[in-house]
Amino acid sequence: MPSLIPPPPGPFLSDAYYQTGTADPRLRHDPGAGAWRSKPATAGTVAQLAAIRSILGVPTMVYPGTNATKHMEHYLNNTGRDYVIDLEDMIASVPTAKRAMIAEFRQAQNFITALPNGTHYFTSRAGESAYNYKGESADWFFAIGGYTYWGKGVAKVSAGTRGRLFEVDFEYHVYDRYNWDGGKKVTIGGIEVTDEFMGEFHRQGLAKEFDCHGKIARRFTWEGAATPGEQAILKKPGR
Repeated sequence: MPSLIPPPPGPFLSDAYYQTGTADPRLRHDPGAGAWRSKPATAGTVAQLAAIRSILGVPTMVYPGTNATKHMEHYLNNTGRDYVIDLEDMIASVPTAKRAMIAEFRQAQNFITALPNGTHYFTSRAGESAYNYKGESADWFFAIGGYTYWGKGVAKVSAGTRGRLFEVDFEYHVYDRYNWDGGKKVTIGGIEVTDEFMGEFHRQGLAKEFDCHGKIARRFTWEGAATPGEQAILKKPGR
């Protein structure tokens, strides 16, 4: 398979979606709830936070899914640290997420098949957007919602017995900023929780927005026109 050691610099190549290189595309996110700890904490908001914490702490309470619960707990822990999401589960659970990953690999595949023989590092020219809809998965709707995705990796292209041989290590990346900026609401243990409600915790310094990252890796080998099928793209290694 392709070496993880970068090859000597070669010619810069690109198409509409991909280019040679290793840099990730520039990422952006919406303003969220505003500046952290930009308002004084109030007794009422502190009490609301305590109520939600007590509900989330009940073993039988999984709002409204395992990942949504974990992401909210990380928000309420108030560290602001980056969080690694279970991207394999998101891809397995959400039809839109499946389609996004397949489309991203097909873009990479089209770029790779046009490359000359040799070892090439490749990366998306820009991130694209997708959304986990509530009707597909309430868990991932509340855990992530909208996100940015892109691909990158390394490809070794050589002469094969039935056309050119392609050996590819492909990475699929996802980014989202976990924030509360309007439009969502959910009832947790009898308490209606809205974006404004949750955003107030951030503004009062009682919770903190954070960056979510996810990455999954796939290894593909094909010759000529015999490219990987959709199930091969989606299949988790070892399954």
